Amino acid sequence: MKTPTMPVATLAERVGWSGSASLFRAKVAAIRLEYAPPEPADRLVHEPGFLVQCDLWFPHDPLPVGEGQSDTSPVLVMTSAFSGFIQARMLPSRTTLDLLGGMWTLPQDAQAVPSGLLWDNESGIGRAGRRNRCRGSGVQGMVERMNRFLRQRFIPGRDFGSPADLNGQLEGWLPKANHRYSRSRHGRRTS
Repeated sequence: MKTPTMPVATLAERVGWSGSASLFRAKVAAIRLEYAPPEPADRLVHEPGFLVQCDLWFPHDPLPVGEGQSDTSPVLVMTSAFSGFIQARMLPSRTTLDLLGGMWTLPQDAQAVPSGLLWDNESGIGRAGRRNRCRGSGVQGMVERMNRFLRQRFIPGRDFGSPADLNGQLEGWLPKANHRYSRSRHGRRTS
């Protein structure tokens, strides 16, 4: 089939179909995938150690930061595009210096430094409104799923007395989270 995305009504007209429209749609749907070009995301392959996706996550109500004050600080989440390995740490702010400090510290803690970091629309890393990247390419999305995973699996039932307390609990929990089995990768997450 030269045009696998041709509308079913047009296809029915071209082949002279005079029967039931719903039957024809069902038959076309059954074979259309055999002729359709593969989705671009299906062809995306990430090499081990090459790319880490980065994002900020704001997971909670304000935390006490001292002197009777509270603040909502960002959590830097970094996810390996190859294995899905998660690293996370609450930062004091989303300023460029704090972001660079987090991007420097987290990979060293894991003893695995990627070739490239991918950010999407973070003003502290590049110009706002543009995809920002430090060598690398790919589709931003995995790190957003990890943000949701942290919100659903790490936060419920926990109380945090400070940003340091949240980071301490994250450090204790992340090894367990990274050890879980990944059906899509047929194995455990590794740095």
